[in-house]
Amino acid sequence: MKLYPIHAMGIQAYCSDLIVDPTDLETVYLISVAGYQATVKGIVANLLEHYGISIEIEGSNHYLTRASLGYKALMKKLPSGYAHAVLLPKLALAKSDDQRQNTFFVVTDNSDELLTLFFRHLDEKTEIPLHPSWDRWLWKTFEAQEGWLLEAKTLAGSCRGYLFEFNQKQLHDLITEAIRNGIPEVIGCMEWKGENGNGELDFS
Repeated sequence: MKLYPIHAMGIQAYCSDLIVDPTDLETVYLISVAGYQATVKGIVANLLEHYGISIEIEGSNHYLTRASLGYKALMKKLPSGYAHAVLLPKLALAKSDDQRQNTFFVVTDNSDELLTLFFRHLDEKTEIPLHPSWDRWLWKTFEAQEGWLLEAKTLAGSCRGYLFEFNQKQLHDLITEAIRNGIPEVIGCMEWKGENGNGELDFS
């Protein structure tokens, strides 16, 4: 894990993970900070209060500011006396109290769970009946719609972040059209599979 010194108003801590807006590399979506507890709290507070913090990564200086979204701050005291804090969008949390019905954020350091997390968040955000087997088709559908999927930029660490913002009615219409047109990735879960070997019907 590579650590980058991060500064705010004369205090210093270390950053291990940083995800920013791809069109504005100064706007923070997720940040992970470690150091003395007081300095970690100071860095987080400066970012949240719009005072700004600075960091140098691979020779480039960045003057970081918060995004226009709600954050969740998680802090853990370490046995060494240091502290570790993670600031991430509330939109990335399950059952988030963020009121934006059509928006969510997915963050992970494991690409194998990306589709599962995407589907879980989407299913929480919509009343449209969805089937888990549609996850890959839904992802491709989001990619095809302008402004529905924004891949954030990772400046430090191994985590990847994705911001989703979709139109409920348009999503409903796209799914309806896919069913009407017999798209295999969508109607596959609806096909008759007969009996499952013990005399019971299998619709899965």
